[in-house]
Amino acid sequence: MKSYDEFVSAMSRTFTSRAGYSPDEASDIGIRIRVLAGELYNLQSNIQWLKKQVFPQTAQGEYLDYHAQLRGLQRKEAVKAKGTVYFSLTENAVAKVEIPKGTIVSTTGSSPVSFETTEYCCIDEGKRAVSVSAVALEGGTSGNVISGTVTAIVTMTVENLSVTNMSGFQMGTDAETDSALRVRIINSLKYIDNGTNIAYYKNLAKTISGVECVNVVPKRDGSNIVNIYICGREQKVSQPIVDEASQLISKQREINVDVRVKAAELCQCVIEISVKLADGYSINDVKLQLTEKIKELLSMYEVGQSLKSDALSDLLYHQEGILQYQILPASTGLTVKENEKIVLNSISLREAS
Repeated sequence: MKSYDEFVSAMSRTFTSRAGYSPDEASDIGIRIRVLAGELYNLQSNIQWLKKQVFPQTAQGEYLDYHAQLRGLQRKEAVKAKGTVYFSLTENAVAKVEIPKGTIVSTTGSSPVSFETTEYCCIDEGKRAVSVSAVALEGGTSGNVISGTVTAIVTMTVENLSVTNMSGFQMGTDAETDSALRVRIINSLKYIDNGTNIAYYKNLAKTISGVECVNVVPKRDGSNIVNIYICGREQKVSQPIVDEASQLISKQREINVDVRVKAAELCQCVIEISVKLADGYSINDVKLQLTEKIKELLSMYEVGQSLKSDALSDLLYHQEGILQYQILPASTGLTVKENEKIVLNSISLREAS
């Protein structure tokens, strides 16, 4: 791909060879050459961008969505986190305190996350508290807040009324990224489903929002039994998601096949590595970068897929700042069972002496 300066130089050389003199930069010809070079460079950039959108391996955004539609796939939308909030008074209510459906509560801090109640509730006279289900206003993992963090009431001003969440909010997932959708598109091309094979059941299960990772195990419990284990990227799926997937697959399964959809378990892996760092790099900075890369790698793993040493070694080899490394035997959870999804629990870096 030519740069703007290369276009200018090429046109200036051609003009000089034909006209017998070099164009002055401030002359009419010099200005025209630079304007035309800019337009040619922009055209070249647009063509290069368009070439990337032609193939699913390099397409982005809505153009990647078009490739997905050709394969009967659709980008998964963000899923809202769900949980329960607990409203309480400092003393027993002297009259019924009504809390309408849609009451907004939130976390505090610089980036608060808001939730709304999904049903009407009230604190009856003589009572002191009530719990009610709530859902995040926006989809995404940001709604998966820990217990005790939802403490602000936004849309009510009842005196002495407070709110909290006794347990964390769960099941919030981000919208499917280009990378994740691209993997599904390419897999649909590599592993063509025919209505009866493993690829068919795997692609069918992944159409359910919240299902990101799947393992299909046929004939383990009988010749006509297919076990399907489903999971999110880094969290277990809820029972309603399991039920939804089970209903969908049961309607579209093969004749005389018993399909059993189950929630996969999480396998928390602990990675311990001895490293020798290059000058100018701190162990904490390298650990932070490596943690993000390993999490991203494991997020693409399917249920039942173990983390092999060569994949981990490749990450370490290409990690900036690491000169030498050794994966220590103390690392655990790298090998998973067929019903487990590997996730990163912690990573420990020890600087070699």
